[in-house]
Amino acid sequence: MKLRKEDVYEHLEMLYEIVGEEKYLEIVRMYGGSNLYIPTYKATIRNGRNREIKKRYNGVNASYLAAEYGMSVNNLRNIIKEN
Repeated sequence: MKLRKEDVYEHLEMLYEIVGEEKYLEIVRMYGGSNLYIPTYKATIRNGRNREIKKRYNGVNASYLAAEYGMSVNNLRNIIKEN
């Protein structure tokens, strides 16, 4: 079945354009009729960023890393303390 753009609800047109018809229909099959929460971009990349910070931290470069990642030294130290 060929889906036309006018078949897609207006508020979902951007999703359709980003993922294409095949993936859009797959999403509709899996999640159709339900509420789907999509986290913000910032929340999505947070765990990866935190892993990178922990890997790069050498015990003395907290100020440098905090500036590079756009956060306070206290926030950076809290990330380093996390398990």
